[in-house]
Amino acid sequence: MSLSHSRHFRVAIAAAALIGTASTAVLGLGTSDANADSVTSAPTRYEEPGNLLEVLEVPAFAGGEWAGPGASLSSASPSSVPAESSDDSDDAPEATPADSADQAPRPPAVTSDDLRRIVPGIPAERIDQYIAPLNDAMVHNGIDTPIRQAAFIAQLAVESDSFRTFEEYASGRAYEGRADLGNTQPGDGERYKGRGAIQVTGRHNYEELSQHTGVDFVANPELLAAPENAFASAAWYWTSRDLNKVADTAGIVRVSELVNGGHHALTRRIADFERGLDVLLAP
Repeated sequence: MSLSHSRHFRVAIAAAALIGTASTAVLGLGTSDANADSVTSAPTRYEEPGNLLEVLEVPAFAGGEWAGPGASLSSASPSSVPAESSDDSDDAPEATPADSADQAPRPPAVTSDDLRRIVPGIPAERIDQYIAPLNDAMVHNGIDTPIRQAAFIAQLAVESDSFRTFEEYASGRAYEGRADLGNTQPGDGERYKGRGAIQVTGRHNYEELSQHTGVDFVANPELLAAPENAFASAAWYWTSRDLNKVADTAGIVRVSELVNGGHHALTRRIADFERGLDVLLAP
């Protein structure tokens, strides 16, 4: 099997494992009007998970081979892959620095070219502006494996319209009076509409984010649309819902449910995730 075909085969295995039974259950729900309403509604977006799907054991990718099920992607290294047996170990050549470099795991940083390939619709002039705060947010929040990064970027791409906006297009009036979002004061709906790369919404979430970061987004909600805050807030939401673990185990469908509260644009989220794996697992 050629290197290219082998890599795409591994990507397909990873994507299938991480979509797995979750996508089968979700995609079998149908497209009735009732389901469409539940898919696009926001009330459950910031609720804690209720019905977790069965956890899948996901094989780890290390040094060009698949490690055993349940192995940690972040800790996997070429040394964890068993070497071929040999009757004469003394004759085996020692690894040179060049050999080690060739086998080293891919650095966690996502490059500008990676981002362009994962999210083809991203405006070209914004890639260099966004790549540093995106990587900072991922590095500081443990989003440090191809699976986690692909899942994270796939969610951001949909929520931000391919990184075209960090502020919801709608006015936010639909959130007025939504006590589940903490919108208890007149004007809260528009004031605390979705902002950031993952569209943090509602007074309650703005208050929690402010406490976490030390930036007063309650008094200055527009600051959440600045790139450095947009990605930091997305990573805060991600870690507050333990989505690294969900990405590692339950898969991209469950991640999408916890980010969006339904299955809105699920096909796009899965496609972006698969594209991300293809790019980030490239040798």
